[in-house]
Amino acid sequence: MKHFRTITTVILTAVFFCLAFSQTAFAAIEEGNGITLPQLLILVFVLGLYLYNHFKDKIKAMFTKKQ
Repeated sequence: MKHFRTITTVILTAVFFCLAFSQTAFAAIEEGNGITLPQLLILVFVLGLYLYNHFKDKIKAMFTKKQ
């Protein structure tokens, strides 16, 4: 349940920032300073790899059964 609460908090925080700063993001895209879809996908991929490597032990411990 603790992990579910943490994941939900992260998602809600991301949604809040997207809604709060949406005008800034759209203004940057119109001026040509926005991030493109391939850049976004690479950013998510690299960030995911970093987080996985950083929390690898905790992730493995979360999915292993304790005997």
